[in-house]
Amino acid sequence: MKLDPSGRLTIIRSVPDGHWLALDQAGSFSNSQPRYFERITPDGSVPALILAGGGSPIAVGSDGALYYASGPGDTLSPGGLALAKTLPNGLQQSVSEALKQILREWDDGITGLAAGPDQSVYAATWTGLLRIRFDGTVTVVRHPVTVPQCDPDPADHKPGNKLPYLRGIAVLPGGIIYAAATSCHAVVRVDARGAVRTVLKAERPWSPTGVAVHGDDLYVLEYTNANGPATEGWRPRVRKVDSTGRVSMVASVP
Repeated sequence: MKLDPSGRLTIIRSVPDGHWLALDQAGSFSNSQPRYFERITPDGSVPALILAGGGSPIAVGSDGALYYASGPGDTLSPGGLALAKTLPNGLQQSVSEALKQILREWDDGITGLAAGPDQSVYAATWTGLLRIRFDGTVTVVRHPVTVPQCDPDPADHKPGNKLPYLRGIAVLPGGIIYAAATSCHAVVRVDARGAVRTVLKAERPWSPTGVAVHGDDLYVLEYTNANGPATEGWRPRVRKVDSTGRVSMVASVP
């Protein structure tokens, strides 16, 4: 769906499934289709919009490559235990052996990706945040991430699933990260030193799943029953947090 500045919602396209969208600002893929994923904007459109129909997070880096979570078997196939990239010419490459090792040590997987401002992409996992440079070097931003005032609500209602289940993330210049802590019903801000604070709480049944920053405003995509099955009812809304901390409703889909 598209939300214009007046608050009007329009449907761009109906899809059978879809977990992630990546905005290709420079239009690197405006005339090509990435393997495993789908550009849903018309040929030649800039920016381009890429859809991930499955659960693999995606992000277009400043180098014009489409980064996606991959593994565990074929490290070039969508998954969650490694990081791979696709170039507009169709070439696919594994990005970082060091990242795979860290995820094994954490017993964790990639749950969100975002383009970074510093020749890198950032990855969220169930429990931590990482920066992966284009040369494969990995820096741990924060692990584990502990959410102040967390309202524990494990994914699929399974007590063994890890908190805070970080999903959508957004990265600002200077390395500030906003992350949807889905299993804590919260959004957190993590600075470049790794300090964590909660900037938004959602009352049940709502839980944040995605974030985006535009200017001084933070936009948060939330769903009802995001930690449960579809039978409990998934209904989306978007709220905005402005520079003063004021929260307002932007859109709600019945």
